[in-house]
Amino acid sequence: MAEDTNALKTVDLLVQIAGADTVYRDIYLGRARQLLAGVLDESAYRAIGSSEKEINELIARSRSAVLRRDWQEAVELSARGAKLREHRAAMESLRKIGAEVYEADAVVFEPFSPGKHLGPNAPANQSSVRAEALSALASLAQLDSAAGVFYQSRRGYFSGLDLAGAAAALQKGPRQRDRAQTERLAMAAAESGDAAVLERLAKELRDFKETGPAAASAAAPSMLSRYECPVDLAAPFPPQTTERARGLGLVEARTAPMAALAKVREVIYAHVDQPIPSSADMEREGVLRARAQAQTHLPADLATEEARVLASQFLEHIFLNSGGARYLPLLGSDTALVEDFAENESADAPSELLAALGLGRRSGRSRAEIEQALMLRGSAVVEKSLGLDPLEFRLVCIPYDLYTRFGRERGLGKWPHWTHFDGYQVMGGNRLRALAGGDGRFGGLYDLVSISPTDARDGVYARFAVVRRARLTLRWR
Repeated sequence: MAEDTNALKTVDLLVQIAGADTVYRDIYLGRARQLLAGVLDESAYRAIGSSEKEINELIARSRSAVLRRDWQEAVELSARGAKLREHRAAMESLRKIGAEVYEADAVVFEPFSPGKHLGPNAPANQSSVRAEALSALASLAQLDSAAGVFYQSRRGYFSGLDLAGAAAALQKGPRQRDRAQTERLAMAAAESGDAAVLERLAKELRDFKETGPAAASAAAPSMLSRYECPVDLAAPFPPQTTERARGLGLVEARTAPMAALAKVREVIYAHVDQPIPSSADMEREGVLRARAQAQTHLPADLATEEARVLASQFLEHIFLNSGGARYLPLLGSDTALVEDFAENESADAPSELLAALGLGRRSGRSRAEIEQALMLRGSAVVEKSLGLDPLEFRLVCIPYDLYTRFGRERGLGKWPHWTHFDGYQVMGGNRLRALAGGDGRFGGLYDLVSISPTDARDGVYARFAVVRRARLTLRWR
């Protein structure tokens, strides 16, 4: 009994930390499933849910027996119903724990990423969220000693976040905007009817003093350092891993930084707190195209069309990766394992990777279904099939920026279909829409759209990649 109590307490803590340390959400929930299975496995949890239907059926049958004056049957049915009710009531607390594990959303908002989707009070609440995360991880290190080193490493990560410095930078943010960007935000506030925001922006425009590109550039280094990844994302995979990967249809893909996009990164990261959730006004047939609508507000030195399109998409929209953190294009050196298949009729052929994920085909699958498969089986593929540490690597749909660079070498982005991209577009009301793109009719490699996570239409293909989990982490200090 004491063992069950400790297991349930650990599960409760794992669910709690999964909501704060979202880049490792799949790891925490996977561990919670393992521990909870000894007390309440998924089939038993589902049985509790189905008991409500059985109770209702017994009630209906007992009423029918009463109408027929079959008192013996009425006694038996009502007794069975009462017994089921008692059992359900006794299992209610356990059922709630099961729901938090077996019904958990695959993706939730990472609370330490910048962005208006988290609400105006998010920066002020980050200290308390961190304190709760540190406490949960300390307790987990004691209760679940088998994973104690991992929990302690995550405590180190949260301890190193400079929340006060980040909050101060956000407070200074409006003065770092140029006039055109501020006017755009004021227009959006007017259209949405947000009077408080409109009043603040209108006052800001009334008293506006142009800071100029020099001021923005001076602020960029301090902003960028907060997001500078300390992990070498370009490190090659071990030879034995690349050999195993070929059996799953994966190849090692190395992407080099592009000098032409260096300014793009600076612009995007300097204005990371400014985009607002997208409006669905331009949605057609369940599709919203993340067009480049902010080009007139971009620095003149973003000369190439590629740079302007990429920068404006991330200045206009809020994107998240599958770890729940803000998704911003990497643009630096990177090494990943990527599925290497041609964009043609043979793309939907069976593969060992699809079989390992429990997916019979790669098209006609909704993102919700794909994310569930990745959460349940992705770590096993990484660890058992590839011999990699799932704490360091993660199997995901190919990220947009990786697709554009890998696809340039492979001639992708020419067929009239979409590819599932890792991550989501944040809409009004904080609804999430899954990222896809690569349609040769609408921009090819740089085509970016969002669709409903439950949209399972044919013609949207999954292409998977194994990336370093650090790639999904936005803030490092």
